[in-house]
Amino acid sequence: PIVKGWGRHAPLVVLQRGGRNCRRISTRKHSTVDFEEESQKSHLDFTKRQNNDRIGQAKQQQLLESTKFSLAPMMDYTNRHFRHLVRLISNKTLLYTEMVAANAIAYEGKLVGENNQEYVFRESYLDRFLGQGPIENPCVLQIGGSDPARLYEAGKVLNALMNQGSFDYTAINLNCGCPSSKVAGKGCFGAALMDDPHLVAQLTKTLHDATEGKLPITVKCRIGIDSESKPFSKRTYCTTDAEQEEEYQSLCRFIEIVAADGIVTDFQIHARIAVLHKSFSPAKNRNIPPLKYHLIHRLVQDFPHLTFTLNGGITSLPQAQEQFQLCPSLKGIMVGRAWSAHPWSFSMTDHLLYGVPIHEMHCKNRVQVLEAFGKYADGEEAVWTSQLIRNFLNKAVCGLFAGEKNGKRFRIALDEYARMAKQYGEDGTPLDQQPLYSDLIMQAAVENLSPEVLTMSPEESYAKFLWEEQKKSGGTSISIVADWQASRKNREQPTDTSSSTQTAPNNNTTVAVSTCP
Repeated sequence: PIVKGWGRHAPLVVLQRGGRNCRRISTRKHSTVDFEEESQKSHLDFTKRQNNDRIGQAKQQQLLESTKFSLAPMMDYTNRHFRHLVRLISNKTLLYTEMVAANAIAYEGKLVGENNQEYVFRESYLDRFLGQGPIENPCVLQIGGSDPARLYEAGKVLNALMNQGSFDYTAINLNCGCPSSKVAGKGCFGAALMDDPHLVAQLTKTLHDATEGKLPITVKCRIGIDSESKPFSKRTYCTTDAEQEEEYQSLCRFIEIVAADGIVTDFQIHARIAVLHKSFSPAKNRNIPPLKYHLIHRLVQDFPHLTFTLNGGITSLPQAQEQFQLCPSLKGIMVGRAWSAHPWSFSMTDHLLYGVPIHEMHCKNRVQVLEAFGKYADGEEAVWTSQLIRNFLNKAVCGLFAGEKNGKRFRIALDEYARMAKQYGEDGTPLDQQPLYSDLIMQAAVENLSPEVLTMSPEESYAKFLWEEQKKSGGTSISIVADWQASRKNREQPTDTSSSTQTAPNNNTTVAVSTCP
């Protein structure tokens, strides 16, 4: 419409619908103020969209820069406490949360106010599952669900929380890979969604719209699922070339449909099928179906405009490096159980995979990690109390000395401190009269582990790890063994154990033990 003049209270508008036969109408029911308000609102909407686009582009760039190595989402493991420990070890690794159900997020946010424009939240639950540590990013929030309406509500809650600064995730990941019967069976999401790629595309668009495009949407899936007509069997699974090609083409159709609208460009793929039509536990689904890394390698070649991260069966940095050598265009590797079982074995991640010089790595030894984690834990216990949260903190840090002599004693000491916290709660001991968690874990480490172990650098630890792995496999590497033995010999000097302070030979780090009540 074109304004041709003004009436008493509103402009006279001509609708352009074909030359001389245009129809002249009046919009007198709107005042001049109405048009000014509409114009101002339109300008604000345009500015908001521009700002959202800038945020989304920055998040997408952050995701691409950090995707080379990532911590897989694991229920009951990758909570904010374990993510904080991983970030202390590696400054570059992309972190994933444990899966959070969309229904739960939607339920915790309630619209109030004029025209239902404001949210109120039950913060205790949201902090438990959505809370982030102070140094956590880059980090991806994984969501599970299959109802577009509920995912939209969850996305709106997340958007409101992000706008008020409650969290700052790098991206949102839709779970299309969990084979658990509670998720893929009764819950009808997780790996079950791979049977309906059009629904997955709808769900990702819903999340994109709900968050106003400010967060990239990614998908974690498997290479496929079994079916009722053809349940999984080790003896008959893909025994012919035709069956193997059919499996790959089915995976390609899933990728094509989900990525068709351009919203999803990033996939994390577990290189096994999900067995849903047999009584397979998640543990069996992680081990029995064979790994097929070559299918992800083919995807990388066939979809060069998309980003793929390989997941499943990778337990060490050398294995990750091997996959990058086999498929140089592969963008990322995702590791789960190995991170939780032996986190320190990945202390060289920033140097080996991201090219950070050793002297610039922020992680120097496990004493430094314990000190930093202890400060974080003290703050958490001050908010949540030691009775409620100490077991979670212990679970996060208990694997830090896995494989080391007396590492089990360290874990036993942590269990004892958890019992102490429970006893303090039953006795009603005030928090300011309880020993600090930071003092307790340092005491457990110094009393049970040698100074050599505590102050060993990531480079030394990695050399030892390689030597032990090759010893287990029957291989030999004279240079690694010789270097490790020479390095160890240089550090072997007498240590005065009568003092309450232990100093590592040939190292400036001093481990001070605080006396705990």
